[in-house]
Amino acid sequence: MLYNMRLSISEARARLTELAQLVMDSPGTKVIIEHRNREERIVLVAESHIRALEVMVEKLRESNAATPFKLAGSISSELTDQEMEAALAELRAAAASQADRRIAGLDSGPA
Repeated sequence: MLYNMRLSISEARARLTELAQLVMDSPGTKVIIEHRNREERIVLVAESHIRALEVMVEKLRESNAATPFKLAGSISSELTDQEMEAALAELRAAAASQADRRIAGLDSGPA
């Protein structure tokens, strides 16, 4: 059962044993811990969940490295080769940044 919850840091501290048991017994469960003086939150998850995410990220990186995108006559454009390469580099950087945010963002919104 996937179960996600949000708690203040004070409540999480008081219930740490219970929360630890919850995430260890239910892989994929997230406990989001908020601190009133911090914008960034922390997330309590099982180590196996983090390892699975890391493996998934590595496989995606290997897959992307093995099959890089190449534009070879499949489209016509008014851009020079240099302008096209710069535009593609910008798109790749934006896509990589978005992927990194998704990977880092274990919080999918309100529980």
